[in-house]
Amino acid sequence: MRRIWGSSFVACAVALALATPARAQEDDANKNAARELAEQAAKAMEAEDWAKAQDLYQRAYALVPAPTLSLRHARALAKGGRWVEALEAYVRTTRARLDASSSPAFREAVEQASSELAELRPRVPRAVVVVKGVDRKSSSLSVTVDGRPLAAALIGVPAPMDPGKHELIARTTDGREARATLEIQEKEEKSIELALPPAAEGAAEPSAPSAKADAKLSAPSSAQRTWAFVALGVGAVGLGVGVTTGLMATSKHQSAEDSCPEGRCVEGSSGADDAEAFRNLRTLSTIGYVVGAVGIGAGVTLWLTAPKRTEQAKVGVFVGPSSTGLRGRF
Repeated sequence: MRRIWGSSFVACAVALALATPARAQEDDANKNAARELAEQAAKAMEAEDWAKAQDLYQRAYALVPAPTLSLRHARALAKGGRWVEALEAYVRTTRARLDASSSPAFREAVEQASSELAELRPRVPRAVVVVKGVDRKSSSLSVTVDGRPLAAALIGVPAPMDPGKHELIARTTDGREARATLEIQEKEEKSIELALPPAAEGAAEPSAPSAKADAKLSAPSSAQRTWAFVALGVGAVGLGVGVTTGLMATSKHQSAEDSCPEGRCVEGSSGADDAEAFRNLRTLSTIGYVVGAVGIGAGVTLWLTAPKRTEQAKVGVFVGPSSTGLRGRF
């Protein structure tokens, strides 16, 4: 697999090199859009429209993941009372990767995020949600806080929560339900209990072992088939690069022969340039064919050796003058 990924890297590098101009234009467009969104968000902050500022800063950061935008997003979340999300935004800012070329503004944003995170963390209240009437690990249980799912791992232990009033609901797949309202303030730690009514007589909690067993049986097959698709896709890209650069190399070779009588090219002439381009394209074409052969070979091998399942997927690689890819029924 290491050889496959090594070859895959070469193919990806070629594809990235061909896409550089378009990507540069896209990056510039994203930067301009992010700057405008950040300016609108700053105005929303001045107007104390925290929800709008949160949304705009989040959109700006999605376009350009700069620590300055992440810091402002964290501040908007904190101002709007969404402290738990603000903590995560602060942490994300502190983990921004900086190097020698990073701007002073980025470095200052990371330092400020660390300071503000240390101030906010001890202020965040914590709540212990206890559910009675069913095992918290049961697959039939779901708990929501203000409509958002609460992870099973957080049931029964102190979990950070935004200050204010919250609606909690516990439900089971057999139709039982318990509701409660929790009001919690800054730095508080409270416990709240959701007591489910008894299960109907004769009702049994759904058992999950068989589903888990099926998942375990199908996991290796699914994973291997996924890698097979990846390898086939890499192989298709490699073949596409090989065919495209091979055709370009043939064209440059013909131009060089026409411009260089008796195979001798004057340095600096168009013929010499065509000859150099021919050699480079020939190398890329060879690399593309090698990547294609290795990728398709590995993909076919992984596919054929994968554990059988009820319905076999049919997949094939296609290579055309302007496109390559996979097609079939999965």
